Amino acid sequence: MTDRQLRNDSYPLLHGERVYLRRPQQSDAPLVFAWERDDEVWRYDPHRPYSETLEEFLPIFERNYVIGNGRQFWFIIEDEHHVPIGTITYFNLDYRLRQAEVGLGLGEKSRWGQGYGPEAIRTLVRYLFETLGLVRVYAETAQANQPARRAFAKAGFTEVGQIFDPRSTGAPWVLLEIVKTEETAAS
Repeated sequence: MTDRQLRNDSYPLLHGERVYLRRPQQSDAPLVFAWERDDEVWRYDPHRPYSETLEEFLPIFERNYVIGNGRQFWFIIEDEHHVPIGTITYFNLDYRLRQAEVGLGLGEKSRWGQGYGPEAIRTLVRYLFETLGLVRVYAETAQANQPARRAFAKAGFTEVGQIFDPRSTGAPWVLLEIVKTEETAAS
C-alpha cells in the first residue's frame, strides 16, 4: 500500500471500547485550534504548533490534518458519545523497518485521567500492527511529562531510555516503544 493510497483511500474509522478514532474534518478546526493555543495542554512541548488566529490556522489544518501530506496521519479522538476530545497521529512511517512513531494530545482537560489516552493509543497500535503490518511503534515525550508516560505505559509501551530531542530546550526526553508479539497482537 502506498502513502497516497493510505492518504486518499483507506482512512478507517477505528474504535476501542469507549473511543473512536476518525479522520479529521474541516469542522474540527476550531476545537483543534483551541487545544493548540492552550498552555496547559502543551506545557511539556516547547515546539507546539501555533497560529495567531483561527483564520491563519484554517488552511494549515486543512493541509496537514484533513488532506494530509502522506507522511503524517491524524485522527480525531472521540469519546463514547462521539464528542471530540483530542488528536492522535502516526508518522515517521518506515515500511522497511516496519515501524512508526505515534503522538497523542488530549485537548479536553475534563477527560484527563479517565483512561481515554491509553485506550486511544491501544486502538491505534492495534491498527498499525494488524492492518499496516508494523512490528514496532514508538513515542517520544518529555521526561517531565508524567501523564503521557503513564498513558503509554498503560497501553503496553516500555521505556527504552533517555534521548535528546533537537526541538527541546535541553530538558531530557524519553523513548518509549511497543513491539508486536503474540501477546500484543491479541490485545
